[in-house]
This record gives sequence, C-alpha cells and structure tokens, in this order.
Amino acid sequence: MKIKILSLLLCIILFPLFLEAAEIYDDQLLAEIEIIPNAESVHLKTPGSLTIQEANSPFQIKFNNPDLIIELYQKINVKPVWRVGIKEVESLQEAKEFINKFPETTYTKEHELKFYKGAVFQKNSFNIYKIKKYSSYKAAKNDSDIDNWIEEDFVYENSEIYIFDQNTGEDFYISAPIKLTSSAHITVFDVPKYDFWNPKNYVTRTYYEKMQLKLSQIGKMNLISVVELEKYVAGVLPHEIGLNVPMETMRAQAIAARSEALFKIIHQVHKQDGFDLCASVHCQVYSGISDVSPVIKKAVRSTDYEIGIYNDKIINAVYSTNCGGMTVSSKAAWGGTEVPYLVPQYDAKYGRTKNLEQQSSARNWLRKDLDVFCNTSEKGGWKSRTYRWLKEYSIPEFENLMNKTTDFGNFVDIDVLERGKSGRVSKLQIEGSNSELVLDDRLRIRQLLGGLRSTFFLVLVDETIRFLGKGSGHGVGMCQMGAIEMGHQNYSAEEILKHYFTGIKIKKINLR
Repeated sequence: MKIKILSLLLCIILFPLFLEAAEIYDDQLLAEIEIIPNAESVHLKTPGSLTIQEANSPFQIKFNNPDLIIELYQKINVKPVWRVGIKEVESLQEAKEFINKFPETTYTKEHELKFYKGAVFQKNSFNIYKIKKYSSYKAAKNDSDIDNWIEEDFVYENSEIYIFDQNTGEDFYISAPIKLTSSAHITVFDVPKYDFWNPKNYVTRTYYEKMQLKLSQIGKMNLISVVELEKYVAGVLPHEIGLNVPMETMRAQAIAARSEALFKIIHQVHKQDGFDLCASVHCQVYSGISDVSPVIKKAVRSTDYEIGIYNDKIINAVYSTNCGGMTVSSKAAWGGTEVPYLVPQYDAKYGRTKNLEQQSSARNWLRKDLDVFCNTSEKGGWKSRTYRWLKEYSIPEFENLMNKTTDFGNFVDIDVLERGKSGRVSKLQIEGSNSELVLDDRLRIRQLLGGLRSTFFLVLVDETIRFLGKGSGHGVGMCQMGAIEMGHQNYSAEEILKHYFTGIKIKKINLR
C-alpha cells in the first residue's frame, strides 16, 4: 500500500539547513557535486541507516539497509518566472527591517566563497525582492526601477517523487528537494562515467554519506554528493591522472585539481544549476571513494589545501592529456582576454617557445620527433597515441561524414587557412561540390572531423584524406603526459606546476 510519507514522520530535524552553495561548516569546506544529471529514476543503496529529509518540512523518515528506487511520480511541470531584485543588505536585521516597512517585499539569504590574502571565507548577504513574480522579463522590467535587477526563476507546479525500498517492499511519496544522510557510504548505480552530455558508459560508484536530490530546470532529478573539498580532490585523481604515476606528478595533479575546483566554485560556474561542480569532464571527473587508494590519500594529505596563486588570486588550473610539445594560450583556445599564466609553453627543460603560425613552421614541428617531456612515442598502449596520432578516411568515408552535417556533395578540397601561435588550426576550409564549410571554432573542427584528438595537425590528401597530428585535448595549462615524465625525471610538484603555469606561486590556504 502506498502511503503519504508525512503520515509517518514524527521526528524534528536536527541537521543544518540545505546547502545552497559551497560553504565552510565545522572548519571544513563542503561542496555540492552533481553526480547524476536530469534523471527520471535513481537507484542507490547503503549498508547503514539512511535518513531522508524533505527540504521544506521539519520531518524525517529512516530506512535500515535500504535498496532504494527513487522516481518521478509524474511529469514535473516547470514554469519560468521572473522576479525583481530591489537591494542587497549585509545583515538579517537590515533585511527584516526593510520588509517590515515594505510588506510587499521578501528576502533570501545568499552566500558565496571569496578568496583574499591567502584565506577562503564565506560572505553572507541578503537579497530583497518584490514578492510578486512575473510571467515575462518584459512584465518584470516594466514594474522595476532603474536600480533594480531582474532574475529568472523556476516554479515547479508539482514536485512529488516516489521512493520504493526493494528490501522491505515499502513505498512512499515525498516532495523534492530532499536530503539524504547515511551512517555508511552510499552506492549509486548507473552513473555516467565521464561525459554527462553524451553518456555512452555507465558505472556503479560509491560516495560519502551526504547527498541531496533536487529538481532541475527541465523537471528531472539531479543527484548531488555533498563532500569535503579534500575528499573531493582524492576522488578526482584516479580518473584525471591515474594510479600508476610518480608521487610528485600525483601531488601536482592534486594541487591543480584543488585550484581548478576552487576557481570554479568562487566564480559560480554552476550557480544557476543548483550545485557547485559537476562530476563530468566539464569540471573534473569525480568518482567518489570508488577508486581512492592509499597512494592517492598520501598525495592529497601531503598537499593539504595547497593551491596555485597568481597576483593573489586562485588560478584556473586547467589541464589536458598531451600538449604535443607546445601548450596553448587560453585566449587562443577559448577566446576572451589573455591570462598571463596560461600562455604557450615549450614542453622541455631547455629551448624557447616557438611561433608556429606559419604553415612551414607547423609542418616541421608536426613531422619531427621532438625531445619534449610529453613525447610518449616509445610508450605502449593508448599513451603512445596521445603524442602522435593519425586519422585516415577514404574519400567516400569523408564525404559520408560531411554529408551527415550538411548537403556537402562530393569532396573537392580541404585547406588550413589559419593557425594560432602554438600551431593549432584555428580556421579550416572544407569544399564540397554542393557547399563550402569554413570552421573557426576549434572544438567544432575536432567534432566535425570525427573526433580528432586535437587541432594540432597536418592535412594530407591523395587517394585518402589523412590528419597527421600531435597532442590530445585542448592543450591549455598542464600537460599531463609531460607532468608524468617530469615526475619520472625527479622534478618536484612545484617545479611541474611552475613549468606549465607561468609565474605562479604555490601556497597553502586558510579557511575562516
């Protein structure tokens, strides 16, 4: 028999309120990591007791050793609305005084992490809004003053989810969002392995004891792991650098992963999504505790809360698999302004960074087997193909590939029009009998040509069309294959990071 959960709930919740963003709690920095996005069903189990708390209710229900299926009870209807922000104040007292004076207003508590003079701290504030919500941006704008701001929000006309315990046969209804707190680790099934946007592989992974389940902007469920920062870093290392690498390389990766996570949290890249970081390649691949080894724990402990700093700011410590001997500037890869510590770097101990914009310079670089840290030509398996690679199509195969995207027709010609200073292709022209494509987006070039490892390539055309390339990934920041070789050559973690991130310092941060 299905029973409304509220009829069983008897206990007042003693846990802290839901996190709305990363926060410092009990001298730890806790972050929300999305591990399953936009799901209609979630399957999880734990060998301990599990408490489920409804976000908007002072009640809870407990399960013992549950094996739970959590599903959308019915289609969740999501309605976009707009609200008018009036002012921001720093204290709760100020907020209450304002709404007492103007009862047509309300307030929300906001908090964000800041970094200043070597410390990460939490800044709390209170935003005051009109209570009224509007059906369009225009309607909100028409009812606002010049110093107001307009925000889009979402209203869930129904938020009921269904929970079934496969061990006991009991089932319940409850309103999302919910908080899950277990006395033991939580195992989650059917987790996207790497890529949330185009998932091809699903795995079972085990996570720490605290989770949340929230509704997304398209009316699905987001499963979120709440985890302390250092445990998050340990969960990133197995998939972002691997287990069998030198300790100093692993330490360098830990510092980079921690810096990258804090950079994204502070800049609130996922604020509108309702969490801090995703566990996919967009942020960093995070696998909970499933693959954390004693070696990884040692690497994380030995770099506890160490990060990269440039001009007293946390660096955007991006990295990719193999730079092909030359890293790329962030401006060339993604646009925007130049970042001083993310500039082209020759991947060797000695030798000056070269300008490879000219076709002849790029051609010579790509044909030579260079003495650079990331030259994995002599390595076995997939590592050997990260430095030098070949993608080849017959003419009919290439025509079929192009015709999936546009009315391409028969192949006529392909030509590299422009390269960046690092030699990567920045503009490519592909001519067919029916249409001509001119591509100037590097990721789009890689995707359209069948998933090339990088845009650092030559095009060779005869009876076939061949892409002869170097490197794997975007090439910005730390080159992981180079970092592994530097570790084998007894470079320290700090030396590895300073090689790839120009002019940075490594410092241990404080929480306050």
